Amino acid sequence: LITVFYPSGMLNPLIKLVRAVKERGITGTITQLYLIGDLKFGVLKGTDSFNNKYYENLDLPFGQHRWVEYANIHNYDASMIQPEWHGWMHHVFDETPNETIKMDHIATTSVSHAIYDTHVGKVVSSSDHQEQVDVSQYRQRGYKVGSLMTGTEDPDLYYKQPGHPLSEMADKGGRFKTNKGVTGWDPTSLGK
Repeated sequence: LITVFYPSGMLNPLIKLVRAVKERGITGTITQLYLIGDLKFGVLKGTDSFNNKYYENLDLPFGQHRWVEYANIHNYDASMIQPEWHGWMHHVFDETPNETIKMDHIATTSVSHAIYDTHVGKVVSSSDHQEQVDVSQYRQRGYKVGSLMTGTEDPDLYYKQPGHPLSEMADKGGRFKTNKGVTGWDPTSLGK
């Protein structure tokens, strides 16, 4: 029996598959293959308010060692990464939002007219956040069809121009409500 050792980042694909099924189950393995196209193993660094999971494996090459597994696997988008986690994902800082660092306040002036004491701006609680996705996902895909994000009877939640026939402004004098001085073409008038 010959034993072959692989570097931890380059496991034999069959060994990776067996390990993934053992750790995540068949559904979790297929989900990860669907989302990122690879089987990765790492330390769960945290979860954001939308239940996206953030992982890190320092044995993988730089740029591939941090990844996110989105909670909404059918309509995932990079804009769904919360601002708190964006800096960690892009190596702006190494601390996750869960690892808070106490920084001392440095007085820059003696008088401040800012409405916040820390000069960081308004920090919004996680309950005020809305999922940051492309709103076209909330558009109906056909008459009474719905989409992955909406039901068959839900209203469309995207902006429509005032001239759009389905716009609420169309009945209130939208762009094509009246055309001044234009009469419709009558095909019976050809022979006259």
